[in-house]
Amino acid sequence: MEKRKQQRTRKRLTCEILLGAARHAALVRDLSAAGLFVQTRVRLEPDARVRLIFGAQDGLPAFEVEARVARQRMVPPRLQSAVPGGVGLVVIDPPAGFQEMVARGAASGAPEAAPEPSEVPSGAPAGIRTFRVRMIERDKPNARVFTVRSESLHGARARALARAGHGWKIADIQEI
Repeated sequence: MEKRKQQRTRKRLTCEILLGAARHAALVRDLSAAGLFVQTRVRLEPDARVRLIFGAQDGLPAFEVEARVARQRMVPPRLQSAVPGGVGLVVIDPPAGFQEMVARGAASGAPEAAPEPSEVPSGAPAGIRTFRVRMIERDKPNARVFTVRSESLHGARARALARAGHGWKIADIQEI
């Protein structure tokens, strides 16, 4: 079920995340007037405020955007080439440069495609929902992300725990 209020446009743009005095490289994967998904390895807390710095590009001057972390997609290092990890951000009081970038992206970019087939299987029975489950290994820094289908959140938790095996616990679960 789509929960976004604005349609997103796929767009690949470079930017930097400013945290204190440190700058971290990031890549915008998609954007809308209300928010964007930024691919990065930086771990951010939910509801944290960050600043994004966009350099001059496509005839637009450089500008900064203040945003709030809405969600974080954690991906184990071995899967990062296949599944982008990063953060979903809600833009706070978007500046004119950001609004122009969104307008240009909507005019030139294709709207975001439907969810990937691996996430929402075709022909799924009615009542079956899809969940993304992030798990961490007890007493170790290892993490896994599973996509499971179930009729309920409780069922999704049980399936993920059974699939992961002994020594793993659920860190986060989201319906997708």
